[in-house]
Amino acid sequence: MSQQDNIWNHNNTKLTNELLTAYLEGKLTAEQQHDVETWMSEFGMEADALEGLQTIPTNESREITNKLNHELQLQLRKKPRRRTKAITDNKWAWAAIAVVLLLCVLAYIVLYISSKP
Repeated sequence: MSQQDNIWNHNNTKLTNELLTAYLEGKLTAEQQHDVETWMSEFGMEADALEGLQTIPTNESREITNKLNHELQLQLRKKPRRRTKAITDNKWAWAAIAVVLLLCVLAYIVLYISSKP
């Protein structure tokens, strides 16, 4: 999975998915745990998200992460929708164009006639 497509990876972070999971499970050494906590103190929003992850079981958080990554992949692969209704199919657009052109022609005729002595 590329770096931009993985929601866990961010350019400003040195933490990996495995390190965060180990932190949640309490499997880190004291030094590693201190590094994670230092990082969390620097990044407020991410720290809040990690605190929220602590409230759900690890397996469920992995499933949620995998689901979010999968949905992100699908959204990135989507092609932009093209307009399905062209102006050729829209009768009201053609009518509006015809009215505007007719008004322009009439305005030209009126101005031409009124400018003659």
